[in-house]
Amino acid sequence: MTSNIYNIQDTESQAGYSQYRVASSGQGKRIVIASAKGGAGCTTIAANLGWLLSHQFEARVACADLDFVSGDLDLHFNITASNRLTEMLEYPERLEPIVFERSGVKAADKLHVFTGYSQQLAQEFWPDSVSFEATSLFCQQQTDYLIWDLPSFCLRDSVGFEAMRSADIRLVVVEPTLASIRHTNQLLTQLQTDHDQQTILILNHTKPEKVSLISLTDVNHALGKAVDFVMPFSPEKMLSSATLGCQVTDDKGRLGKVFKQLAAKIAGQPVDRGRGLQHWFRRR
Repeated sequence: MTSNIYNIQDTESQAGYSQYRVASSGQGKRIVIASAKGGAGCTTIAANLGWLLSHQFEARVACADLDFVSGDLDLHFNITASNRLTEMLEYPERLEPIVFERSGVKAADKLHVFTGYSQQLAQEFWPDSVSFEATSLFCQQQTDYLIWDLPSFCLRDSVGFEAMRSADIRLVVVEPTLASIRHTNQLLTQLQTDHDQQTILILNHTKPEKVSLISLTDVNHALGKAVDFVMPFSPEKMLSSATLGCQVTDDKGRLGKVFKQLAAKIAGQPVDRGRGLQHWFRRR
């Protein structure tokens, strides 16, 4: 009998989840970004997507990092973390609009960033599913888009997995490696029963495409479906986002185009693949 790390059952949490989801109509959209295996570039994607949605589409956006120990979302925006996200999750009954303004750090006029980084190397706090759902819905009332950057380790418990299931849009990031593809397959299998949410699959090249032993065709075949977007290998641009707080959305090359296409899809706008990019897709 095989064990599946994503087959999470928690009756009490599921009950709370259902209770809050009933009240979620009319809220801003909830986006969750995660990879089934860590180190796939989710935080960089979350930061740049939030920046584009708030600037190019003038949407009200909240970006939140659920990794309290090793998260670095603040560095991508070159801001000082407030560390108040844990208080919001711990006391959701105290949430009101002024708490949203005071707890989030404004990275731009319409972009708030929420973090709860611990001063220790050990996990000091972890929310339950009901508190996570209540906090998410509160943030959705204040914004057009709530973006959760979800660390891969929390997909192993009910909170992280239900965060994926409760999102309006799930961005699943996969690397062209056997381990990443295997775990992504497990995750997608568990999400197949959810029909109301949109799942967007992103292939992120964290190594040069030319030396990769696994091609885009191989990834599509292994997953049994075509990926929606391909992030080209761009180490300098990605590192500038992670270490200098410089967004790559102004990039005129392939990486910038893919981010703009992703933001357009999220915003429900036509996605212009571009002639050059289509040619690149065919070559792969």
